[in-house]
Amino acid sequence: MRLRQENALRHTNNRPAPRKRTGYRPLNVLITGASSGIGEATARLFAQKGDRVAIISEQERDLHRVAEAIHAERGEAIAIVADFSHPEQVEGLIARVEEATGPLDVLVNNAGIGLGAPIVESRPEQMRLLFEVNFFALVSLCQQALAVMGPRRRGHIINVSSAAGRFGSPGVGIYSATKGAVHAFTQALRIEASVYPVFVSEVLPISVRTRFFNNVQGKTYQPSGVVLTSDAVARSIVRCTRSARPPAEVLPYPPVRLAFVLDALFPGLMARLATLKYRRDHRQ
Repeated sequence: MRLRQENALRHTNNRPAPRKRTGYRPLNVLITGASSGIGEATARLFAQKGDRVAIISEQERDLHRVAEAIHAERGEAIAIVADFSHPEQVEGLIARVEEATGPLDVLVNNAGIGLGAPIVESRPEQMRLLFEVNFFALVSLCQQALAVMGPRRRGHIINVSSAAGRFGSPGVGIYSATKGAVHAFTQALRIEASVYPVFVSEVLPISVRTRFFNNVQGKTYQPSGVVLTSDAVARSIVRCTRSARPPAEVLPYPPVRLAFVLDALFPGLMARLATLKYRRDHRQ
């Protein structure tokens, strides 16, 4: 099993003492997919606020780089290497994190992979891999987190989905399907978790300028139109955890809400507009 806790990083003696904030109880935050992009930016921002972060990724070298950067900024971080395409590396992960950090306050499910290919060209093994990483690993971590947060009657689960989960995007249809599954799952989880109460929020960014698109399987896919920065999404995530009544949905690019409303009211019109755009782009 390729899973290990990097205690040496946490206990390095020659790094600066952690930043302290008078009267503030640091949160214990777990962030998946934290070796770059949104996950890295979110981890660093939480640490800058004085919170303790556990960061997870299968990219060992980059993960250690992020942990060392947090330490250099006088933050607290532990790095855990885990490959979410292997379910056995996801099982029991929350318990291992709590052994190292104490009771978990916030889970940020951010890990994900993409697939750039028309649906007809997408292979079954690619589709299964996407659902394993983007959906089933997320579901497992939510189950584990709710099992420990529920009895404590506190906690916050944040699932980073995508606007593509609300609009099936051509060329990345399978990726959109995994995020659509995350969206529906998060809606149900939010209602079930409310009886404890544990907060559940969904973050729906549009395209974000990260290395994610460099690592997409299949054909090269590059976002078009408005593209967000990782820092912008990270600020939305951290701000959500500071609210007394965390929002059900977090939109780092607020104008996308209008598109959601129009799609709900006029689905035929939105479908025609999307088809026209796809055909025009396909001819170029």
